[in-house]
Amino acid sequence: MRFDELPRDWAQRPITDPDVFEGVVDLIVTEQTRSDGATYLLLMHDNGRLLQPICLPDEPRRVDVGQVLEGVGMLLSEMARHEVHDVVMVIARPGRAAPTPRDLDLRAAFEGACRTAGFTLHAVAIAAPDAVAVLPAEGGCAAA
Repeated sequence: MRFDELPRDWAQRPITDPDVFEGVVDLIVTEQTRSDGATYLLLMHDNGRLLQPICLPDEPRRVDVGQVLEGVGMLLSEMARHEVHDVVMVIARPGRAAPTPRDLDLRAAFEGACRTAGFTLHAVAIAAPDAVAVLPAEGGCAAA
């Protein structure tokens, strides 16, 4: 789903609703970050609605998973202090939306960072220039 296909009431729905999830990701993740690479944290209200998107730029060909994890961990710890405990993560990068080994490593790192910070990771997606793909649930990650 593209952002321009989102139903009018998408903002009143949980962002992990399968009828809106890919469109919400497509709306939030810019073309520039898909080209350059970034990690998005989509913070959620307790009811699953979007609270705040946060973009952490990275260079997927140069920045290793540990560097991304360090930034994500610090941010999640700070958000937990403000009673936010639910998140979706999006990997924005060039190329196709099919998962790469790095994407799977990032998902595993996200899951660990969420466990450490007391967060629930509701979904992980990849936003590539031409598509959005939801990574299947694994471990403690709930699927969209």
